[in-house]
Amino acid sequence: MKRLGFLGAMNRDIVAAVEAQKVIDALGLDAMPLVETGVSDAVAEAGAELLSGQGANVILGGSAFNTARVVALLNADNPALALSFMGLAGAVGGAYPHLEALEQWSVHAGSVTPSPLAPATCIALVEPHGRTLLTATGANAEIADLIRSDRGRLAVAMAGCDVVHITSYLDPEVPGLIADLAAGARRINPALQISLDPGTGWIIPGGEGLARLMQAANILHLNSEEFAHLGGPARIEAIMDGLAQGPALVVTRTHCGAVVYERDIAGNLKAYALDDTPLPPEEMVLDATGAGDTFCGGFLWALLGQSASPREAAALGFALARHKISQNGPLTAIPALHIATGHTSASA
Repeated sequence: MKRLGFLGAMNRDIVAAVEAQKVIDALGLDAMPLVETGVSDAVAEAGAELLSGQGANVILGGSAFNTARVVALLNADNPALALSFMGLAGAVGGAYPHLEALEQWSVHAGSVTPSPLAPATCIALVEPHGRTLLTATGANAEIADLIRSDRGRLAVAMAGCDVVHITSYLDPEVPGLIADLAAGARRINPALQISLDPGTGWIIPGGEGLARLMQAANILHLNSEEFAHLGGPARIEAIMDGLAQGPALVVTRTHCGAVVYERDIAGNLKAYALDDTPLPPEEMVLDATGAGDTFCGGFLWALLGQSASPREAAALGFALARHKISQNGPLTAIPALHIATGHTSASA
């Protein structure tokens, strides 16, 4: 059985269906709607208090954590993958709710370090045309020091996986540190594959550290804005050239579909597109937060655990993401899906 690991932030998400600009103004922030902006822990707490009377929903989140949740749900009835998590967990009232959830989902968390600090807080302001994220680091502020001080143990943990799915932290040092960590893990396990979902927080600023981390990646996940920032379809060969040598996938997702670009072992490039599916009526889009992570979870579970083709894996990921936006909060159960794609299937 293959082992899929996760390395990324574990946050406390505060989700509210409100007009982002009003919240930004109330908090006195220099921020733009529909993008992710880093804020102080104090501002995040003020935002949480502001939204507490406006129907905000408090959810355990974080990109890697959200993806792990979806894979674990798919994996629950008939385990196809062994799962593990690496990183930092923050404390809430003396407890560690993220660690409790991982244990409940049968995700090994022996390489997660507990922190006395609160979890990072991500305020998601949801509107019909997108979402605005205000993110405070909380315990995640310690991740760079953790990687430096515990590099050997973390490299061994990564090397014990077949694939590690990596998502972003706000610290600009972290991409380079994780690139070094991945290199150390590959010295132990040269067959280790890296799945990277960098998010806008890493893609937009770019930098040498991210370039090195992308050079370690075998699978790169991008939304439409991130893909456009890197040049879009016209630059797909250049994007592929920036990844690890050998077979590679660039998984690009939009609100209406997905295209997976595959480079085979001979260097040939192919593209697999899903047919565009129009967005549901505005009133049926309740919460898009975590839809991209949901896509990644479905994609990775199908690709690695079900031997699905890249297109089949994208079909499951898209179907789950489309279902996700129709409900508030994360998926807590896998819906019955009917996807006419080979091995790919899911049921309630």
